[in-house]
Amino acid sequence: MKRALTVMFFLLTFQLVIGQVAIINDPDGWTNVREAPDGKSEVIHRIYENEVFWYDPELSEIQQDWIPIYIPKNKFSFGNSMSNVINGFIHKSRILPLDSLKSYSGNDFSFEYEIVDFDSTNRIIDKQDEIWVTFIDGRPVHGTDGNLPKTQVKNIEVKINSKSIKVHQLFYSDIFECDNTFDTFKIGDTYFVYQSNSDGAGGYEIVWVFTKDGLIQRLVGSMI
Repeated sequence: MKRALTVMFFLLTFQLVIGQVAIINDPDGWTNVREAPDGKSEVIHRIYENEVFWYDPELSEIQQDWIPIYIPKNKFSFGNSMSNVINGFIHKSRILPLDSLKSYSGNDFSFEYEIVDFDSTNRIIDKQDEIWVTFIDGRPVHGTDGNLPKTQVKNIEVKINSKSIKVHQLFYSDIFECDNTFDTFKIGDTYFVYQSNSDGAGGYEIVWVFTKDGLIQRLVGSMI
């Protein structure tokens, strides 16, 4: 019983489970995020075009006009709890699910992980009850359900129009159990790379957003 409670505590504390990924569809290029599902409610944030965020597809079916959305407080999803997310509402007409976009099939953009076996040498590994891995090097662990990862990302190679785009280790040192299967989308000069990864139980989804200027957003959240 104690162990079951410990596992539940681990999941609730360290897994940020949100919903489906979307961008806005607004001719103004931005949309107000409101505190409550009401057009007269206080504006608590503004979200701009090509910024990815989460929305709840189940609640969207029962909300008549306003959809709950969840926006990370930093553009690269550093941290992994609900305290790092803005909760608000936008009108359903402004939501464009990422997976509703046409898949990118061009040759001016490429993205690939270099994946190696996980190496625990000189890594600081924190555990809950000396069993469940909670942090590695002080950061949340995406891709496992409390076990040590099997694989890690050593490097990411990105090219736009044959120009290499540098992705710092900081942006991939907390993601594990990756592969090189992606869904890629493009709007204007912005590229979106979406994938879901898992060790079989610790599933998460990640979205990388690039322009010719480099990485502009990384969205990471655990999957139900």
